[in-house]
Amino acid sequence: MVGAQLFPRPCGLADTPIPDLGDAVVGAWDDFLAVAHSADLTKPSRLPGWTGRDLCIHLGTWDDHDVLPGILTAARNGGGARSKDAVAVNEANAALIAAHSSSSAEDVLAALQRSRDALETWFEGPEPSELGRALVRSAVGELPLLSLLSAGCYELAVHALDLRPCGAEPPSPFLLSRGLGALIDVTGALAARHAVAISVTAQTPTGGWSFTATELGWASDEVTAGTYQGVGVRGSIADLLDVSAGRITLPSLLLTRRLTVQHLPQFMRLAPILSEVPGLPGGAALKAGVGGLSAMTGGVGKLLGKIRR
Repeated sequence: MVGAQLFPRPCGLADTPIPDLGDAVVGAWDDFLAVAHSADLTKPSRLPGWTGRDLCIHLGTWDDHDVLPGILTAARNGGGARSKDAVAVNEANAALIAAHSSSSAEDVLAALQRSRDALETWFEGPEPSELGRALVRSAVGELPLLSLLSAGCYELAVHALDLRPCGAEPPSPFLLSRGLGALIDVTGALAARHAVAISVTAQTPTGGWSFTATELGWASDEVTAGTYQGVGVRGSIADLLDVSAGRITLPSLLLTRRLTVQHLPQFMRLAPILSEVPGLPGGAALKAGVGGLSAMTGGVGKLLGKIRR
């Protein structure tokens, strides 16, 4: 813990009891592995130019790509230095995929399993309670370590949906829910960082997630169906994840009312929160997701303005 900088509470999902958060993160990995095992990884995914193999390679742990130790070292030593920009991240992903392009499906799935197992081992040790609120740099700026590890569920959920053209089984409701929760949690962290006092709910037909942020921190909570009040968005969980990740366009969802926004003027206060977000690796998908959620505010306003005219 030499040099570690601990974030004071409240800090969203990082305040979850360690056993419960560990079970949720590892459970999300288990459910993603089930999706990956059911897919034909040689087929194209939803990501242009990426096969299912390519998509899974960059999530795996390899001899030349082992992300978790670097994150933990950064947390122990005060957060770590600034990293590469988005262009360099894309180049690093391309290099990793090229280096392992000849790997068999069994090797790729084994690499995914190593990523999952490393997290399980860490959550079973003493460090989560000691280091969980240590600040580390991420694709969306500094976050508590446990927030960052939980945020990985967003990428897993979106990529599970990306594997559908590979014949993969649908991702579990649990995986999709944890993905949406990760997105809402990090958006709450950004709102708190920018001192935007606001409560926001992302509501689905079966439940959803909300955050409440102040300049002192933020709280993130799972909500039940039918509790949608105040500021937020409503839609299917897959639509909310897909529009945040740029997989589908916002106007079509709004015009068909597959997605609705409540209390738009308040919701639009989230629009500026990405103005100072650095382009860092280790969570490009999450950064895109938070950007998509934030962009909904401006996009909704412009679209509704056109409709009214």
